[in-house]
Order: sequence, then C-alpha cells, then structure tokens
Amino acid sequence: MAIGAYLALGRAAPLHAQSTGPVHRGYDPNAVIGGHVHEGELGKLALMLEGNLKCNCGTCSLDTHSCQFQMQCGVSPVWSERIRRSLEAGQSPEAIEASFVADFGRTVLMTPPPEGFNLVGYFLPAFAIVTAGMLIGLVVRRGAGYRRGLAPVTELDDEDAERLRTAMRKLDEAEGPDW
Repeated sequence: MAIGAYLALGRAAPLHAQSTGPVHRGYDPNAVIGGHVHEGELGKLALMLEGNLKCNCGTCSLDTHSCQFQMQCGVSPVWSERIRRSLEAGQSPEAIEASFVADFGRTVLMTPPPEGFNLVGYFLPAFAIVTAGMLIGLVVRRGAGYRRGLAPVTELDDEDAERLRTAMRKLDEAEGPDW
C-alpha cells in the first residue's frame, strides 16, 4: 500500500519540483521550488570555481560545471557539492581552489598559473603574432623597395625609339615560328 501511494504521489507532483541541483538524478520531491544552486552570490562564486577546476573523471577534459551538465559523470557533482559546502562555511574562493590543488595537484586547474615554464604558453602566441607581422612587413617593404629602384619612364626621343624598334625586330627574327 505504501509503495502504491508513493507512486501515485510521484505522478501527481508538479514539474517545478524537479531537481535543479548539481546531482541531476531526476525527480526529487524534496527539491527546492524556484531555486537553483547557481543563483545568488554564493551561486556565482560556485559557478566561477566550477569553471576554474578541471574534472578528473578521466573521460573528458572539461571544467567541473560543463562536465556535470554535459557528461553527467560521478566526479563533478561531488566536487560541486564540496565547493558549495565550503562556500557556505565561509571559505574564500582562493582557499577552496588551493584545497583542490593540494588534493589533486596543479593539473586540476583549467589554466596553469603564470610562473616558470608556464609563461611560455602565455607569451609564445603573442610573440608568434608579432614575429609574423614583422616578417610580412619586411616582405611588403622589400617588394616596394624593388619598385623604387626602377628608373621612371620618360618620353622616348627619336634615337631611343629607333634603337628599341631595331632590338624588337632582331628579337622577332630570332624567334621565328617553331613549326
């Protein structure tokens, strides 16, 4: 009898009683109505932290927030809950991020800290763009310099025109038809 009543209650529950939390296990009759875990100041901080931490479920390389909503793995909801509990306990976002780094290493960060060899990843793209721009500039300037070295065309006097006609006639005779 109790199971039948529970099933009837489950069918009659309103749609807004669905779980909106990070676990997403479907219908939850105890779910908060009209709220979401990423609303409010704590929700914004939780969303920021979830975006900064890489899920280590092993099936993706997404951030914790994206993994839990796209891949629905078992790791990211637990991490989201840990973040939420830590924020509710009053910990700062920096302290929470540091605790994840202490537990899982620096690979848990979506962006590596700008120190040591990681600086190559930050500066190499800008250096490549500047270098490519300089090379393109040199190529364009060299082409313009070649054009500057040519003598300007002036009016031909009669003597130069006759020399040109003679040279063209000799060229035409030398290049007779090949057949």
